[in-house]
Amino acid sequence: MSEVAARIENLGKTFGGIIAAEELDFQVKAKDIMGIIGPNGAGKTTVFNLMTGVYPPSTGKVYLGDEDITNLAPDVIVRKGIARTFQNIRLFNKLTVLENVITAVDLHHRMYTIGEALVLNLPFIRGKVKRSEKELRDRALFYLEKVGIAHYHDHQADSLPYGLQRKLEMARALALEPKLLLLDEPAAGMNPEESMELARLIQTIQADFAITILLIEHHMDLVMYLCHHILVMHFGRELAQGSPDEIQRDPAVRKAYLGESWNND
Repeated sequence: MSEVAARIENLGKTFGGIIAAEELDFQVKAKDIMGIIGPNGAGKTTVFNLMTGVYPPSTGKVYLGDEDITNLAPDVIVRKGIARTFQNIRLFNKLTVLENVITAVDLHHRMYTIGEALVLNLPFIRGKVKRSEKELRDRALFYLEKVGIAHYHDHQADSLPYGLQRKLEMARALALEPKLLLLDEPAAGMNPEESMELARLIQTIQADFAITILLIEHHMDLVMYLCHHILVMHFGRELAQGSPDEIQRDPAVRKAYLGESWNND
């Protein structure tokens, strides 16, 4: 039996009288790529927000491996091993591409800063700073190379085209060295050719880093190509779970979401 990377038990969230998620139960197998699909407003991003500590759940538990991470603060959850991207891209727009990734690398590789070296005024500290800065830069460049945008390292983040900003956000998430990577609509705004290129990149990332990926996506071709297991949500609840073939054949899914031609967005 495959090891479980994350487990959701009876997870629910209400905002006043509005039910955003209710009675959700699913597992994400280690080193797997799993998808969550459903119409707008189905509660998909709410699930990510509950898993990453943005919202406390109204009911249920979130486990990373065997560890209960329910109600932990978002920064603690990041350090436990969950990183994410966002439906609406969130970058440090006025920093360079490289600096965006360095901010994430630095969370895991704390080193002396230039300011500390100047205050201490110690030669061996100054040498360590130089080595540390080089290590941070090299590590950040490594992640940029993995997503294919290292040659943009000195560009300001908000100067990049939309698709490259998506890749930058992915590189920054990888720099947090996650066990579980959550991708919220990574192909949003992309045409079919771009979305399939992204799908191949996601496969490469999963294989190279041996991590688990959970993604939300509306591009059905990408989901069916990438995912081994799919959760379909509707009005905050589970409508179906299964393999891509099972989901495509499920009458309730076709009626509620996919339609007569499953690959029409």
